Amino acid sequence: MNCKGEIVVKQSDYNIIDCNICGFKHVYPYPDDQSIAKLYTEEYYEKAQPEYIKKVEEDKEWWLEVYKERIKQISTYVEEKHEVSVLDIGSGPGYFLLAAKLEGWNETGVEPSLQAYSYSKDQELNVYNKFFSEEIIQGLPLYDVIHMNHVLEHVPYPNKILKLIWNQLKPGGIFCVAVPNDFNPFQNILVADQDYHSWWVSPLEHVNYFDFKSLIKLLECNNFEVLEQYTSFPMELFLLMGDKFVGNPELGRACHKKRKTLEMNLFVGENKFIKQGLYKSFADAGLGRDVILFARKPEL
Repeated sequence: MNCKGEIVVKQSDYNIIDCNICGFKHVYPYPDDQSIAKLYTEEYYEKAQPEYIKKVEEDKEWWLEVYKERIKQISTYVEEKHEVSVLDIGSGPGYFLLAAKLEGWNETGVEPSLQAYSYSKDQELNVYNKFFSEEIIQGLPLYDVIHMNHVLEHVPYPNKILKLIWNQLKPGGIFCVAVPNDFNPFQNILVADQDYHSWWVSPLEHVNYFDFKSLIKLLECNNFEVLEQYTSFPMELFLLMGDKFVGNPELGRACHKKRKTLEMNLFVGENKFIKQGLYKSFADAGLGRDVILFARKPEL
C-alpha cells in the first residue's frame, strides 16, 4: 500500500506517519511479516517482556476485576438465550478467558507465545498456540463475542485481521477491542510543555497508533456498528503530578499499584457506577490510557 502522511515521529529505521490513506498513525514502512512473527512467537515474553508473566500473576486479582467489568459491559449487548461463545485473540496469560469461564461462557483463546499459552493451559483454559489467521479459523465455529485486548497495535495492515474477525462473528455478534490511546491530549501536553519525548512510541512492538476517532473510523470502515466507548485510568496523570516514571520501571510499577488500589476500591458494590461514569467521561474527552470500543456486527 502506498501510504502517505505527515511524519509525526522520526526514528533511525522507522518513521511514524499520520497516514492519509489508512486514517490512523502507523510505522512506515511496516516491518516484514517474518520479523513480527518472530517477535511474538519467540521473543515478546522471553526477551521484550521477560518479567511479564510474573507481573501479571501479581496483578491477577485486579485483572480479573477489570475483565469481569468488561464482560458485564459486553453482556448488555448479548442476548443470552444460550451459552455465550467467546473468542479471545491474543489471549496472553488467559485472564479474560478465565473471567469469561467464571461467567459461564464457552471460552476459546488464540495465543502465539508458547510461554503465555502454556501458562493459560495450566489454568485449564481452551487455548490454541497459534496466530489468528485464515488457517486457524477453518477449524473454528462462529462466535457470539470476539475480544481483542492490546493486539491491533501490533498488526500491520489491521484491515486484514478485522475482516477475519467480521467473518468469524455471528450476525449480531459483539466485538470488543482495546488498544493504547496514543498521541492523546495528556501525552501531547507533556511533550509540548514539559520536554518529554514520545515515550509510548516503540516501532517494532507497536506498529499502529490509535486514538478514539481513528479506531472508531477504522471499525466503521469495516462495517462494524460502534455501540460504546470506554477507557482505562489515564496513567499520564502521574506524570502531570510530578511522578516521572518514564524510564524508571520501579516508579512506574509504584504508580501502577496506586492505580490498582484506586480501582479495587471502586470495583466494590455501588462504587462501580462511580468508576464507570468517571471513565466514560474520560473517554468522551479523548483521555484515558486505552481506547476500548464495543461494536456489533449487524444482523443480516
